[in-house]
Amino acid sequence: MKIRFIKYLFFVAVICFIYQPYSYGGSIVNTVHNLSVSGPGTIKATSETRICVFCHIPHDAQPGVPLWNRSMPVSTYQMYDSHYLTQANYPIPTGLGSSVGTPGSLSRQCLSCHDGTVAIGSVYLLNGTIMGSNQIAMQGVNLNGTMPSTAAGYIGTNLAIHHPVGIEYDPSVTIGFGSAGSGTNPRTIELKNPLPTAPIKLYSYSGKNYVECESCHDPHIENYDFLRVTAGANNADKVNTTCISCHNKTSWTGSVHETQTVTYTDTSVISTYGSNVVSDLGCINCHIPHKAASNSKYLLRGTFSTTCYTGAASSAAGAPCHGTGAAAGGKNIESILPPNRPYGHPVSTTSNKHKDLEVLDPTSLQWSSNSEHATCVDCHNPHKARAGTHSLPSNSNGWYPQSPNASTNSVSNVLKGVTGVEPSWPSSIWTQPTTFTTLESASKEYQICFKCHSEFALGAAVGGVTNYTLSAEGTKITDQAWEFNPNNKSAHPVVVTLNNQTGSYTPKALASSEMKAPWTNVGNQTMYCSDCHGADDEAGGDPRGPHGSNYKYMLKGPGKYWPTNPNGYLWKLNSTDASDSNLFCNNCHEIYNNGWANNAHADMANRGGMGGGLYCVSCHVAVPHGSKRSRLIGYASDPAPYNYNGNSLRLQGFRKASGANTYTCSNCHNPSNPDP
Repeated sequence: MKIRFIKYLFFVAVICFIYQPYSYGGSIVNTVHNLSVSGPGTIKATSETRICVFCHIPHDAQPGVPLWNRSMPVSTYQMYDSHYLTQANYPIPTGLGSSVGTPGSLSRQCLSCHDGTVAIGSVYLLNGTIMGSNQIAMQGVNLNGTMPSTAAGYIGTNLAIHHPVGIEYDPSVTIGFGSAGSGTNPRTIELKNPLPTAPIKLYSYSGKNYVECESCHDPHIENYDFLRVTAGANNADKVNTTCISCHNKTSWTGSVHETQTVTYTDTSVISTYGSNVVSDLGCINCHIPHKAASNSKYLLRGTFSTTCYTGAASSAAGAPCHGTGAAAGGKNIESILPPNRPYGHPVSTTSNKHKDLEVLDPTSLQWSSNSEHATCVDCHNPHKARAGTHSLPSNSNGWYPQSPNASTNSVSNVLKGVTGVEPSWPSSIWTQPTTFTTLESASKEYQICFKCHSEFALGAAVGGVTNYTLSAEGTKITDQAWEFNPNNKSAHPVVVTLNNQTGSYTPKALASSEMKAPWTNVGNQTMYCSDCHGADDEAGGDPRGPHGSNYKYMLKGPGKYWPTNPNGYLWKLNSTDASDSNLFCNNCHEIYNNGWANNAHADMANRGGMGGGLYCVSCHVAVPHGSKRSRLIGYASDPAPYNYNGNSLRLQGFRKASGANTYTCSNCHNPSNPDP
């Protein structure tokens, strides 16, 4: 027996020696994996002095490698899953709870301590004796010997909040975008091809490569998280390098989150990662490989919005991100979103309804009480976004692009890499587009907006009007792809320039005298949706874009009121109202400036009731995106909300004049060839 015991000690020593070279100069002696009585952690034996015996044995090893000495868990695990993996048809991890030798066995070896179901001291053989139900006596554990849920290393059986293990590594998977069902224009799954960067490891089963716990961690390495990646100035570098050893996010290099040098003021960030600089943290500003928030997705630190507000800090106040009270360097988006401002996208008021790649699953975008949402990543791609909006004014009053041209509707830097849809435009005027091409990266801003503001999400409409109501404004939502169809008689130049508005007839554009700078190159310019919709005071410091506002419809610019004035009365076509700086149309259109820009307005200004002048919405549609008639004219037969409150429009016929000052009565009354 004495000889046998000496041999046993010898083989244990050999095992420890064999695995020490793989520890990059360290060993487990000074780490929490030293579970002997000499270990530095709070979980350790009360008297057992041997170190390797908690995992390894020289003879009579249990299933598992190498020379395994522990009881394997038989737990049922909640595996990692995501809408992204489903939409990409990526192999979902399934093997972790199956028999030994299938994908996941290596991870189950780690989980034999870390899932909290097997006693830490539960080993097969000790001193040549089969332990059975006996355990090595431990301290710092639960009464049954298992790891407490409060321990730093506790993983549990809910693996949905941890990086997936037992999952195939397959960089050949592609995601198809394009026309409905075509799968054309594929995008890669964004994994390093063909293998991760060393020292990250994969494990092969039946000819396929899999990610296991030990792909990223080596239990014998003496460093902060037992990471295989040991190079780096601090733990942030090591974790971030670990992530990008596998994940090859297109255009991540040079993106704002990869290069931003602003810092966290939350001291817990630097104490955890050794750095508080956004660019150092990289991926881990937003993601966390273990113990993601239970209500989060994609290993985010919280919900989509709270992750953007807080980053790696414990509160928005300590983060240079996008939350209320953000530290220096952050753009405070949260403070201008509902409910902080009454009108805007419901980013903070809806939670976790977004599904990545939902553009490939329009049912998840359909408006309803259960699915309506707006999330930061619906409009921004945090892996590709760069600093800079389309409107960077050279003067304090600038709230629009300074030099608009035919491509002014192209996405700006902050919108890079966002999915979108391009409608197949019906050739008939005022007809709903119902087929779309899905875009992996939208090239135009309207393609991003149309993901939600078109039939793609809104479903069928009647005359442009959907079944849904904007709760804050109390107005029916309209199909904006329907309204901006280039084959309509008129529309603001969001999709194409006015000269390319195929449904329009000559003269297609207004006269330059009817427009204000910088919009005087009439017919040859396009615009953003967000040239009209945005924050209250973008020129004064509000973060640019249609996040939230104190004004209905998020109207922006010097004038923010339409179709009613600040007192709630409809704007009238008289010189006082037409020159009022609060009138939204006055931001771009030269309606009255010591004289009328066209004779039709001059004539109508002298008509109407008390105070003179007809209402603007007596002739023009109250939703001025587009119309099936020229010059955004509406008829009395049109439905609300185009017909304000259902009774504002008065015309029954209209024909566009050849010039700004050539209107006659016949253009509006019984024209010989009216617009339909």
